[in-house]
Amino acid sequence: MKILYYSKPCFGDCDFPLLKAMMEQGHDVKVIYNLTPYSLRTTIFNISKQIPKSGIFKATEYPELKAFEDYMPMDNVYISNEPTGRFGLKSLWLEFKTFQFIRKQEFDIIHYVEDPSPLFSLLLWFFRKKLVVTIHDGRPHTGDDNRKSQFVRRRLKSYVKRFLLLNKKENKLFEKGYGVNPEYIYNSHLGYYDMLHMYGNKTLQKQNYILFFGRISPYKGIEYLLKAMLIVHEVFPETRVIIAGKGKYNFDIEPYEHLDYIEFINKFIELDELADLIRGAQFTVCPYTEATQSGVVYSSFALNTPVIATRVGGLPEMIDDGDTGIIVPPCDEQSLAEAIMDLLGNSAKLSNLTNNIRVSADSGKGSWSVIADEYLDIYKK
Repeated sequence: MKILYYSKPCFGDCDFPLLKAMMEQGHDVKVIYNLTPYSLRTTIFNISKQIPKSGIFKATEYPELKAFEDYMPMDNVYISNEPTGRFGLKSLWLEFKTFQFIRKQEFDIIHYVEDPSPLFSLLLWFFRKKLVVTIHDGRPHTGDDNRKSQFVRRRLKSYVKRFLLLNKKENKLFEKGYGVNPEYIYNSHLGYYDMLHMYGNKTLQKQNYILFFGRISPYKGIEYLLKAMLIVHEVFPETRVIIAGKGKYNFDIEPYEHLDYIEFINKFIELDELADLIRGAQFTVCPYTEATQSGVVYSSFALNTPVIATRVGGLPEMIDDGDTGIIVPPCDEQSLAEAIMDLLGNSAKLSNLTNNIRVSADSGKGSWSVIADEYLDIYKK
């Protein structure tokens, strides 16, 4: 099957393993990433300097992306390069040039990830019979601007017959929020972000800390983790928590900054550092107040690190409670503290979770070859 996969750099860490699996199954896959000044440093895209010219380039013209040739073939990966990062004649020209690039190919499937620009949503109409659109978030997160997203999604629903959502929890939200016919909604899921195996110190041993990582945002519930750690510290005074990620906190962190068992790393986390943080952690905590799915969960699982997460969105679909992690109620620091202390005080249970993650990566929900088969079934509908 000849497939065009059009995505954004922020999804690179979950795209690349999927694309690799499709290529290994013998499919002809071409890939386009739309690159702007605002997406140079996100997930696996960590580009120091953007090519100062609009156009479509081979991804390997960026040395940071050429490095992935050891992971998967990069000959068919392209960059739709938009150095201005704003609406104007150059961005219009690039969108039309990208449209012509797609139109000249005889693709069986055109798979677009998340919301296109208003103009490109019009151009995609010409490919409507071949089109599949992935929606990562059935509704935008708290604090995220959703006006453009709502406008584009209502336009897409008029001609898209295959929407792909990555957990079943989001189906009703998406259906009711945008008036989408439920017959046009399909489901798959993410797999473990196995690219992280490429990074960091592969022999690093576990250390006495637990980890939160990811973009700092109001819905992440970090304040509940910090409150929980006040409780945990009374029983496990030697255990630290590391909060790693860039962003502005929506609450006052000053009372926690002087505590020697709480460490804030407020910056973009390079992949080598991230891999080492995950490898060294006893487990990861996702104290979210809302969620769709989370790349944090499967990044942790990729390096055999269990996760404690809240019962929101699709997280219970990603984590098998008691098998690969622990699920707790949201906005409840006492329950979160008890789950943390349960794992800190039970090394056999923690070891069992780790072993179950390894099995799932090979043949369970973490396997990208299984997920690629699910995508191909949707393409054939």
